[in-house]
Amino acid sequence: MRIADYLDLAAERHPEREALVFGPVRLSYADTRRQVHAIARALRAESALQGNARIAVYSGNDHRVPLVQWGANRADMTWLGVHVRNSTATNIEVLAYLECDALFFSRSFEAEVPALRRGLPGVKLWVCIDGDSPHGPSLAHWLEGHDGEFPYAACDPLRAACMLPTGGTTGAAKGAVHSHRSLEMQIVNLSTHMDIAEGARLLSVAPLSHAAGQIALGFLPAGGTNVILADFHADEFLRTCSAERITHLFVPPTILYSLLLSPLAKTLDLSSLRGIFVGAAPVSPEKFKEAVALFGPVIYEMYAQTETLIPVLIKRPGDYLRADGSFDEEVLRTSGRPPALVRVGILDDDGRPLPRGAAGEIAVRAAMGMSGYHKLPEATEEAARHGWHHTGDVGVMDERGFVTLVDRKKDMIITGGFNVYPNEVEGVLNTHAAVLECIVIGVPDPKWGEAVKGLVRLKPGAESDEAELIALCRDRLGPVKAPKSIEFWPDLPRSAVGKLLRREARQRFWQGQWRAV
Repeated sequence: MRIADYLDLAAERHPEREALVFGPVRLSYADTRRQVHAIARALRAESALQGNARIAVYSGNDHRVPLVQWGANRADMTWLGVHVRNSTATNIEVLAYLECDALFFSRSFEAEVPALRRGLPGVKLWVCIDGDSPHGPSLAHWLEGHDGEFPYAACDPLRAACMLPTGGTTGAAKGAVHSHRSLEMQIVNLSTHMDIAEGARLLSVAPLSHAAGQIALGFLPAGGTNVILADFHADEFLRTCSAERITHLFVPPTILYSLLLSPLAKTLDLSSLRGIFVGAAPVSPEKFKEAVALFGPVIYEMYAQTETLIPVLIKRPGDYLRADGSFDEEVLRTSGRPPALVRVGILDDDGRPLPRGAAGEIAVRAAMGMSGYHKLPEATEEAARHGWHHTGDVGVMDERGFVTLVDRKKDMIITGGFNVYPNEVEGVLNTHAAVLECIVIGVPDPKWGEAVKGLVRLKPGAESDEAELIALCRDRLGPVKAPKSIEFWPDLPRSAVGKLLRREARQRFWQGQWRAV
């Protein structure tokens, strides 16, 4: 079935139950279904949008983001993930590569629309989701005259349902294509293994265009409610948890660590919590224990990738807590083990399975895996060699099937749950007149998991400072990808033939750490 079919099913069973909550807006499942069907009808009425058109939502968290995504799904069109924390230039390159046909935007990004229009001449429809705009009709006006049931049509399970960018700009950007089948299998995987009971209430503050939106899909079969916050502020987040009787959270480690520091976490009634899903980066064992002590045995850790959907590995309370309430320290350091519907292998460089206890590349076989990378057949073939999806991460599987993530074969940095490609940042740093050469790496950080760091060698006699170079990167790439710090080195590590050695530079900062990522 399509994602929208699960919405219809929940609306039939629980028409008056809340589906989406955003500030003062409270939409029942019946209201949500009505709006999703109207969006689907309006999309199909656009003569410029033919066949499997590609629809993007350029907005921060807002209840209309899933409405448009699900409307596109009901119309059998493809929605595109957009990370609005990227720079405008990056998003133009990504949306052009993904061949965006229609762009729905919020007024908070209205100033970027002229540049988006210039950079995306192929976009045929522009709609402002939250009000009138000189750049396109409001969603409310655009939907006028399109009320009514959208006619059901059989679903081709292998047809593209969404394309999710893995990050980067030209050269690094990839769009993972997911079919109706892979999204449906993600729903099955989440609803089966993540303790999502009937009427569960999820609080979403991480970007809905990213993993948070995928997690929310797992709550549709249970008729769950998605309470959405636009921004994260620890105290507001915790007050909302208490007031809305939230049962589930999805947070990256950065947010979890902020919650641990808030005095309100110890005074508010948070007894409704049944599952705090932590993903996007590993959680240190010490912080994990603190979270369990504060919130109770409700912490779940997940490992996944954009290409595989969620989850590939799960660490559940019954895994890391013994019968007497003590922690299983060995399990605590792992990222979990595969759920029943996912097969994980540890492979050598030739694709051969390694014995338990040996380090190798983590590889995945699952029906929720991507169909491939959009317009990148060679990259698709490389990722799928030997009949597995190759994650690029190095892990060790123990005798019980738990996998410890120990290193990363790729150079990608994951900071606060977002992917940063060192080549992209290095390209910007190297444009500065004073920079001779540089290396960008991820270094340990208690808040972000990894922080982007630049190691810079200046040209003889040239001068620059940390603030100037960071500002250059923030202007070009946005705050997520800009280095948090820069060091100036007289020389950088290099091979015998002069190649800069990023891994050697990185190792200097990870010595003594419990993980290499």
